[in-house]
Amino acid sequence: MRKNILVVIIILKTLGSSAQYINSIGITGGISLGNEKFYLSDPLSISKKKYVLGYNGSIFVEFFNGDYARWVSEIQYNQKGSKDKQSEGNYSNKLNYICWNNYLKLRYELYRIIPYVLFGPRLEYNLTQKTSSPAIIGKFNSFQLSFAVGSGVEFISYGNVKFFTEAFYNPDLLMAYNSSQLKIKNKNIEIRIGLKYQFGNKKETCNTPTYVE
Repeated sequence: MRKNILVVIIILKTLGSSAQYINSIGITGGISLGNEKFYLSDPLSISKKKYVLGYNGSIFVEFFNGDYARWVSEIQYNQKGSKDKQSEGNYSNKLNYICWNNYLKLRYELYRIIPYVLFGPRLEYNLTQKTSSPAIIGKFNSFQLSFAVGSGVEFISYGNVKFFTEAFYNPDLLMAYNSSQLKIKNKNIEIRIGLKYQFGNKKETCNTPTYVE
C-alpha cells in the first residue's frame, strides 16, 4: 500500500510543477477487453487466449494550447487478463493495474467536432491478480511497460465542459509474466467516454463564425 501511495504522490507532484501549462483536466471511464498470449517452453508453442471483459477509469491533465498538438498525462485504473479455454474447463485470469500514461495528442478542429489521435507509453503497476490457469503458478511482474495508440472525438460545446469518446489498442512491450516454463504478454482494447474542464476562454469554446459588415 505504501508503494502505491508513493507512486501516486510522485506523479501528482510532477504534474503540479507544470501547472502553468495546463489546458484542461478531466475524467474517463469505460470497458476493457483483455487478451493474453502464452509462450510455452515445453512443448515450444504460443497459445492465444480469449477476450475477457474488464473496466477502466482515469483522471488526466492536458497540457499546452496548440491548435494541432498537445500532451496528455493521466493516472488510470485498468483491468487486463484473458479467458483460458481448456478441454477440462475454462479458466479466468484477471489483473488489476494502476497506470501512468503519457500521450502525444494530434488534433484537427472542425465545425462541430474535433477528431484526434493519441499515442505514447504507459508505465503500469500490478495491484492484484486473480488467476486460475494451471500454468500460472507465480506472480505477474510488479512493473510493466506498454504502448498505447488510440483515436477520439471531442464534441464542440459553448461552455468550458467538453464531452468526448476514445478507443485504444494497448499491447505490452515487455513480458508481464516470466517463469522457466511460461511467459505471458497482455493486450487490451479499451473503449471509454469522458468529460474535461477546459480552463480559460479557448477558441474552440465557440466555433460560430463572425461576420463583419
